Amino acid sequence: MKILKKYIIYVSIPKKKSIEVFQFKSSNKIKKIQEINTEGEIQPIKIFHKKNILYAGVRNKARIITYKINKKGYLKKIKETKTIGNPNHIFINKNKKYLLNSSYGGNSISLHYLNKNGTLKKDFQTGKNILGCHASVIDKKNKFIFCTSLLLDKVFIYNLKNIKKIFKYKKNFLKCSKNSGPRHIIFHPKKNFLYIIHELNSSISVWVMKKILNIKKIICIQKINILNIILKKKWASDIHFSPCGNFLYASERSNHSITLFHVNKNTGKIKLIKIYKTEKQPRSFKIEKKGKYLIVSGQKSNFISIYKINKKNGYLTKINSLKTKKEPLWIEILSLN
Repeated sequence: MKILKKYIIYVSIPKKKSIEVFQFKSSNKIKKIQEINTEGEIQPIKIFHKKNILYAGVRNKARIITYKINKKGYLKKIKETKTIGNPNHIFINKNKKYLLNSSYGGNSISLHYLNKNGTLKKDFQTGKNILGCHASVIDKKNKFIFCTSLLLDKVFIYNLKNIKKIFKYKKNFLKCSKNSGPRHIIFHPKKNFLYIIHELNSSISVWVMKKILNIKKIICIQKINILNIILKKKWASDIHFSPCGNFLYASERSNHSITLFHVNKNTGKIKLIKIYKTEKQPRSFKIEKKGKYLIVSGQKSNFISIYKINKKNGYLTKINSLKTKKEPLWIEILSLN
């Protein structure tokens, strides 16, 4: 007898100050199993898979809520920790020592230290005057923080070697195209390439990691548009790799679409393959850990859609959709078995 794979989908709903929790089976059946009141406008959510923890950034009295995930995928709040700047993006580094909170409105980044059980320690450091700080990530070797400044068209770089005074040292930066608005950053899962999605001109820039770490002035190796059509307003939002590293996906809110790119693993350059119409205003999407499913939230459709990923060519096939409460934003997915 074939055992059905079970997944849990978590969706943040800022308008309703809640997290909706859904169970999804490989038989394509989906049902809502829980709703958590966050007592404030919830924005980013992030799963710490090793510890079965979900972090949620809340804007009212800026804080990070830590939830424990039980064996059935249900959430239980275990701690709240204050932060600086209303949370806009959460990142956990590879060695699971640090949590980064990026705040677009607060023009800041906060580095939180994690306890062994995954909860946040009381003390943290904050870097300020990063105009439009939309997202921050740490490279795969745990050496540097890369932080987007959407309003300055820069990506700032901080050296983790100086962790005790990391934001007091002079920072280097990558200079992006004028009025491009660097929004999110992602690393190739297997190679030393860095990809930046630019909100204001709906493009992706590609950089070579070894050059970033060793050369002060860097010219990116590629700039490519997410769409092959002209829009009055360009409004890119999210970017993710398939685990194999062969496929890159990017979402565009004005065009209500997700674009599939094929990746040249030798050069790092990407090629536009296919554009999929999806939910209205796709604010964020997530790819399941093994690369089987892509799930997208429609901020203005009030639906999430589930796509199956073809592992040979990256093509998407829609298999289900589900109505959520008003304006779903961030998505996380957890495999139960």
